[in-house]
Amino acid sequence: MSAIDEILCLLKDGEWHDLKEITEKVALPKFKAEMAVSFLGEYDFIQLNKNLRRVKLQPSILKFIEEIQRLEKEDLSH
Repeated sequence: MSAIDEILCLLKDGEWHDLKEITEKVALPKFKAEMAVSFLGEYDFIQLNKNLRRVKLQPSILKFIEEIQRLEKEDLSH
């Protein structure tokens, strides 16, 4: 799984997560985590609170991920 995938997986709870937590849970060097978060922010996948260095998924992206997961479960049950 890529770093981006791992970060998205962590953020899919819809809550705010600080950069330190992301770095620890995804087991990335700080600069790589910052690069990934920067990328996600640049393309509006996440909301970024730069003062507190926290991120969370944009509501539309969270909804999209939830719908994909629902469809995947549906496919597995058929």
